Amino acid sequence: MASVDPQLFTVAEALMRLAENKEQGCLLVFKGAELIHLYVKDGFVIRASSGTKESEQALEQAIHLPNVSYTWLRGVQPPPADKLIFLNLKTFMAAHTQATKPKMIETSRLAGSEKKEKEADPKYRYYLVPQDKLMEKIYLTKTSTVLGRADTSDVVITNSDVSGRHCILDIQTRGVFILDLDSTNGTFVNGNLVRDSYLNPGDRIELGPCLYVINREAIPAP
Repeated sequence: MASVDPQLFTVAEALMRLAENKEQGCLLVFKGAELIHLYVKDGFVIRASSGTKESEQALEQAIHLPNVSYTWLRGVQPPPADKLIFLNLKTFMAAHTQATKPKMIETSRLAGSEKKEKEADPKYRYYLVPQDKLMEKIYLTKTSTVLGRADTSDVVITNSDVSGRHCILDIQTRGVFILDLDSTNGTFVNGNLVRDSYLNPGDRIELGPCLYVINREAIPAP
């Protein structure tokens, strides 16, 4: 997993680098309430989706959205769906941008030499426990779960100190990864302000005055 400074690469340049390295995973593009998932594999975009757009429209939205932040989720697979596409990245970029051969700054954060992660191990299911409702479990039923005040968030938190789309919890091979979505008051893990971090079972997540504990339980063998 690597967080990428938007000043180093444009989205188009990052996608070209991923295509050249035959990477597999998800480029998560975000700005304010906008959150776009671009699933990449072997030089192709195999799925692209945002809150309102799918396929080529979502990919174009990600490329042309100004001043975005983005994060590379290595090895992440798209959720089961009938909306898989196979867009050749180099061909698409040549037709939609002028950056067909961008000059890239060498960085290990998008380097192809890193060991690729295996698919997420389905032995566990993760959940949140609100500290004001200790008997309640909020299960993370999606690969990527957005927490925030907006009705479009996957876990809606009705508190004015929580941003509309405050943070995202992403289930990966190593466990759950938390990413702050440029929230106003920040995201805290065990009392520490974080931009992004892997979580361990029992870690405390603070969004404004709202406190949750992340935990997991084993999935019974069939």
